[in-house]
Amino acid sequence: MSGKYKFTCGSPDELLATAAEVGVNIPVSHDTDILARPVKIRSVEAKNSLAVHPMEGFDGTPEGAPDELTFRRYDRFASGGAGLFWFEATAVCPEGRSSRRQLWINDGNLDVYKRIVEQIHEKSGGAPVICQLTHSGRFSKPDNTPVPIIAYHNPYLNEKFNIPADYPTATDDYLDSLHDSYMNAAALAKKAGFDGIDIKSCHRYLMSELLSAYTRPGKYGGSFENRTRLLRDVVADAASVYGSDDFLICTRMSVSDCIPYPYGFCTTEAGDVDLTEAYRLLSELHGSGLSLLNVSMGTPYYNPHVNRPYDSGGYEPPEHPLTGVERMIKTAANIKSALPTLFVIGTGYSYLRASSPYAAAGVLKSGGADLIGFGRMAFAYPDFARDMINGSFDRKKTCIGCGSCVQLMRRCATAGCPVRDRLYAPIFVENCGGKPTLF
Repeated sequence: MSGKYKFTCGSPDELLATAAEVGVNIPVSHDTDILARPVKIRSVEAKNSLAVHPMEGFDGTPEGAPDELTFRRYDRFASGGAGLFWFEATAVCPEGRSSRRQLWINDGNLDVYKRIVEQIHEKSGGAPVICQLTHSGRFSKPDNTPVPIIAYHNPYLNEKFNIPADYPTATDDYLDSLHDSYMNAAALAKKAGFDGIDIKSCHRYLMSELLSAYTRPGKYGGSFENRTRLLRDVVADAASVYGSDDFLICTRMSVSDCIPYPYGFCTTEAGDVDLTEAYRLLSELHGSGLSLLNVSMGTPYYNPHVNRPYDSGGYEPPEHPLTGVERMIKTAANIKSALPTLFVIGTGYSYLRASSPYAAAGVLKSGGADLIGFGRMAFAYPDFARDMINGSFDRKKTCIGCGSCVQLMRRCATAGCPVRDRLYAPIFVENCGGKPTLF
């Protein structure tokens, strides 16, 4: 779909002018030296304030181990100068995989995970690596065919993904069993040499969906205590058993999924954001041992303009993309202000392209986050962090927000940036048809 927005800003002044035209406030700094600032979380130190977000490549083996292209991607990331690496979604059980080639850590492939973590540590000069542990829930496709595991019936998502009203929901017994699945995966991640784990609770995967299970009966639905039970228990127990000064317990969380209540977390009936429960949940998690929050919002399966602002895509965005960037920046800053001892990674900067270093620096200087993460940008421009810090950031290498990487993911194909990395161009043609669309 052809979009009405075209973002071409490269300088901080251009970004400020465009933000003023749109009516949003995005912190901007002409001086980007702060990007090189080290960040120490307990005894885990990032050598600078830039991070690589978890971006799935769907290039593991059928048994869940990193494969040749997985090693290639992380070799490129690790050589790119970022201070922290958030390793992609790694399933805690086979039925919770989102594709036949999604990563899944288990006893049979632990040695391969050890090798890839060693590679990242070596190439990056010892940068910390966080392993994102996940269950795909309603988006589970372990053999590339949908086999949804849903927490409750959500009319917005049921309609979009053709889930009938009589489709069975996950039982309490099944959800009970996932506690051990997460704990076993946490143990394996620590053995593999990761510097921490992320109990993934974003984008409407199972742990995230439970947060909005207002209409679900039983111990995992209805009240705040029930809806947050599995996440709180896993975080608390993982922190108690495995957490330490050199092994962090983290979460990447959709602090609001922007789906109207009672089918969305931290939203009103009108679909407006209300972070009251997010503050309460994060405060309790932090008290249980959570050290680092990677902030996200929305779900790419329903409202991708929220967490991946774009000029053009599957539908015309209902707001200027800078409005979405501002929302994520403000949300992270509000959380950081409310919970100052919780370390926060900000999200939503890849859309800003050549002006992203100035916004990242502006947010860091204002205290709105401790680190700034980049996802799509890392696919397109693995060296982004080094070049941002060195002042040699090249606008011709940036992510252009075209969504081609996401198109590959939706087809369960090996994912990367077909625009900037020629290896993925023929994969895109084979799986998506035609050439990647350039906007």
